[in-house]
Amino acid sequence: MSQPTVDGQPEGAVLDVPRPAGGDASDQAAPRLPGADDDGREGLMAGVVDEIGSMMVEAKRTIAAAASRFDPDVPPTAFYVLRYVMKHQPCSAGDIVKAMAMDKSAVSRQVTLLREAGFVDMVPDAADGRVMTLHSTERAESRMLEVRHENRAVFRTHVEGWTDDELAEFAGWLRRFNTPTG
Repeated sequence: MSQPTVDGQPEGAVLDVPRPAGGDASDQAAPRLPGADDDGREGLMAGVVDEIGSMMVEAKRTIAAAASRFDPDVPPTAFYVLRYVMKHQPCSAGDIVKAMAMDKSAVSRQVTLLREAGFVDMVPDAADGRVMTLHSTERAESRMLEVRHENRAVFRTHVEGWTDDELAEFAGWLRRFNTPTG
């Protein structure tokens, strides 16, 4: 079964391959991905991808700064793990592996670091004593509260001048984006 084509290209193709008028294949420019300045849905999608990339870089920078403020000896990866524990406690290391798509040994190293620093405790699971669950400590809770206040101050600078309706709409779009369909 053949795929439908448009101008000799597969329908819905992501690559934009300029075709020279009257030239052969060796005269063609190298294929390129559509850019944000291109017309149509692919150009719009390129703009979305570019902005998400920028947001991810900013988020990574913000998380690294927050981890440093939380405790200079806690690397960003351990900070991510601690945030997961705090949001989903009690949880197991296996839960973290699945949810964060991390390697078991990497999670184990981060949990060990957090335990040694006094930010998480391991407790036998009430239903199955063979399973150890992770819980954040009071020390972690109080430090995280301080860091969250500082983070909100950082994020406020990004939305300064936005109305409450604009903030609510933005939160809704992010929620929608972060909830894949299908």
